[in-house]
This record gives sequence, structure tokens and C-alpha cells, in this order.
Amino acid sequence: MKNILFVDDEPRILSGLKRMLHAQRGEWNMTFVEGGAAALEELAKAPCDVVISDMRMPGMDGAALLAEVRRRHPSAVRIVLSGYTDLATAMRTVHVAHQFLTKPCESETLREVVTRACNLRDLLAAPGLAALVGQIDSLPPAPRVYHELTTALLDPDVPIERIATVVEQDYAICAKILQVVNSSFFALPRSVSSIRQAISYLGVSMLKSLVLTVEVFRQFEGSSMPSWFSFEEEIEHATLTAALARRLLPGKEAAENAHTAAMLHDTGRLIFAVKAPDAYRAVVEAAGERDRPHCAAERTALGASHAEVGAYLLGIWGIPYPIIEAVAFHEEPARTGSRAFDVVGAVHVADALAREVAHGTRAPPPDAAYLGSVGRGEESLAEWRALARRLAAELGVQESSCAQGGGR
Repeated sequence: MKNILFVDDEPRILSGLKRMLHAQRGEWNMTFVEGGAAALEELAKAPCDVVISDMRMPGMDGAALLAEVRRRHPSAVRIVLSGYTDLATAMRTVHVAHQFLTKPCESETLREVVTRACNLRDLLAAPGLAALVGQIDSLPPAPRVYHELTTALLDPDVPIERIATVVEQDYAICAKILQVVNSSFFALPRSVSSIRQAISYLGVSMLKSLVLTVEVFRQFEGSSMPSWFSFEEEIEHATLTAALARRLLPGKEAAENAHTAAMLHDTGRLIFAVKAPDAYRAVVEAAGERDRPHCAAERTALGASHAEVGAYLLGIWGIPYPIIEAVAFHEEPARTGSRAFDVVGAVHVADALAREVAHGTRAPPPDAAYLGSVGRGEESLAEWRALARRLAAELGVQESSCAQGGGR
């Protein structure tokens, strides 16, 4: 049973939540407290899986409370439930809240958000890894792209298409924009997975506030990637994977989801590289030596794979489900049980073929059994492999000698 802590300064609001969520008593162990100080006292007695707080409270407001929760209880999911949706409020919660819900909030919406966050957290078998992910509220961007974006945003007349072109180069910035746009602050009728659409909803003014005013990437100030981990290679791989994935599916929405998921699919590798560099280096080297998929080696050594850790983080940020699923299963698509070639399959194939371009026959091939189960055989794979090479040439990605010689 999950432990959920609700925090508000108004007793009538807490009473209303208690009545509204009465049916959840069999699934959740719920505690309702007045104010931030009382919440911290309650957390000192027993940790909670989820903390849901109002924003405007006397003494300690929701942003200050959730900042303390992040510091003291990093594995807890942090959600703002507020009736105030001004820009300044939204900006203050970006650092500390995984999601922003607005009052009044339907019980089914609240239940779904909490349940999904808890289910994704359960992907992590090791509590230490859940705490590790909980400490991260943003990912380190590529310095070159970040500089280009901030410079572009200084121009008051910069077109959105120019901003989108810059943003799409960096999956850390993509992830944060999608997190904000898909929060209840925007009250959109459907989830947004297209970066261009997200920027259109966000607007240049709010994007400037998000990127320039809010220190989205302050989590990693003073830290750097380990010398053996190339951020530029990660960006190059994500870009090629995304370009290929979107070409493998018909339909605009599926293609956009595949593109976004492909840009974000190795988010967990960043987390491991920054938070556990020595342990992760040993895993990468062992996986290469034994020709094992990285996910299997990661679970053995770290308790979870980079795919699961990345999916967890994106899930509690509120990124749309098709993207989370593709990130979670991009190395093991058969685990979805799907009989259709969809976003998961496209990202899986694109990831494998992009690595083949870079590493030749040393890169594990796409899962042949899975492809057969979804009606895609060697003919499709040959077409996709040729497409990967063409896209690599267009993007200036250097092919390995093995890949140039015909792959496997």
C-alpha cells in the first residue's frame, strides 16, 4: 500500500480531499496535514511515497516545502495541487515539483497521476536508485546547444521555428519543456509530445522564463561528465535515432512520438554517468566484453537498467505514456506484449541501427524474434538499414568501417 501525504493550510480543503478519495483507502494509506511545518514533522516520523501540496500557504509555501522534501526524502514523488496558476507560481515549482495539478481536480485525475507515478517508481527494484533519480529535477544539457538556445532567446523577434530547431538538438531541454507543457498548469485537452507544438503552447515569453530565469540545469552546476563518457556522441546518437525512428512509422502523431521518444531514450545513461560514473563505467565495459545488452548488465550490477531509470524520471515528469513506454522498453520491445509495430518498435530498431552505424558488427542487432512477431522480416530490416546509412550521411554521422562494409 502506498503512503500518500496531502498538505494544505485550509482544513476544509483537506476534508474535501478526504471525502473525494474515500474509495482509495484500500489502495492508499493517506495522511492529511495542515501546513509545511506539520508535513515535515509527519515525514520525520515515516517516509511517504508521494507528497501532494498546496502552493500558497503561510509560513512555508508549497515550493519551499517540496524543496525540503527533495533534500530530505529524494525518492518521494512531489506534486503541487494548487488553485493558483500564474506564471510566477509555475516557474517556482519547476525545480521542485514533478507535476503540477490545478484545483479543482477530479478524483480520477488525481488517482491516475498518483497511480502512474507509483507504478513507474516500482520499476526500480533498488531503493537507492529511486533516491538517486529523485534527486534530479533536470538533466545536463550539451553546452553548445544550451548556449545557442539562450542566445536565440535574447532576440525578442526570434521565430518559434528557429527556437524549435535549436531545442530539438538537446533531449534534456526537450524533456523539461514537455514536463512543463504537460502539467495541469496549461489544462490542455490532450497530452503534447511534439516539441514544436509544446513551444507553441508555451510561447516565447514563458520559454525565456523557463530557460533563462529558472535555473533548470542548476542540479549539475560544478559537476561534469566523466572523461570516458562523450556527451557529444550521445547527442549525435540521439539525433540519428530520432531522425530514423520518425521515418519508420506512418501518421504524424506516431512519427512525432517516435521522434521524441528516440531523443529521450538514453536519458538513464546520463543519470548513471553523472551520479554513478565509476560503477557505470564498469557496467559498460563488462557489457562490451561479454556482448551482453546493456540493460541486462545494468540490472545485474546496479539493480535497474538505464531504460527503466529514464522511463521513471520521464514518467513522474508527466511525459505522455507512449514516450515513456518506448523509453522503458527500447532495448526489450517484446516485453510490451504488443503485436503491432509501433513507437516502441520504431525506437528499438532506430536505436540498434544507429549504434550499428557507429560501431558496426559490435553493436547488438534489432531483436529478430520481436520483428517477426510484429510482421517485420529481413526485407524490412534491409530497407531500414539502408535508410539509417542515408540519414547518417545527411547528418554528418561518421560510419564505422564495419557498417560501411555491409553490417552483419
